[in-house]
Amino acid sequence: MGQWNSIASEIDEMETFIMYKEQLQQERMMELQNQLFERRNAMEMAWSREFVRYYGAFCAVSTVGLCVGAFQRRRLVLLTPLVPLGWLLTYQLDQVYGTLRGRVREEAERLMGSERAKLGPPGGHLTVQGLEDIRQARPNSLRALPIPHDHPLFRKNLPNPQLEAKDHE
Repeated sequence: MGQWNSIASEIDEMETFIMYKEQLQQERMMELQNQLFERRNAMEMAWSREFVRYYGAFCAVSTVGLCVGAFQRRRLVLLTPLVPLGWLLTYQLDQVYGTLRGRVREEAERLMGSERAKLGPPGGHLTVQGLEDIRQARPNSLRALPIPHDHPLFRKNLPNPQLEAKDHE
């Protein structure tokens, strides 16, 4: 029952089918990630637009109050808080309704194209071997049980029929 009785063409068909299924799963995962990214961005923009409405109302009430107070007391110094409030409102409006997001995206694309080395994490990217070295270096880790590199989790190809036939003999 444990014998491998398939012919080479059936193995090739199985490999092709498995590769197709893996590619389909990867495409679905990429589409899921894109959808999640778009939804997250939409929620962020909706939140920002709601914030601008409240902040704009606050700035409008503050502007009216400060102008009335400044002209009644004849002290134009009372209008100085309007400068930072105006700058912040302008920034928020540019972010939500203007071109700030497009400019930031263009700058990010430029950075990814020309200054790629500056974008990596400190210490470089993690690898499986690097994580295994870190795990074995810890004092209370299971160093007696290292995962061998010929373990099935590390194999990238399909089962070899000759090896399985020898195992069952």
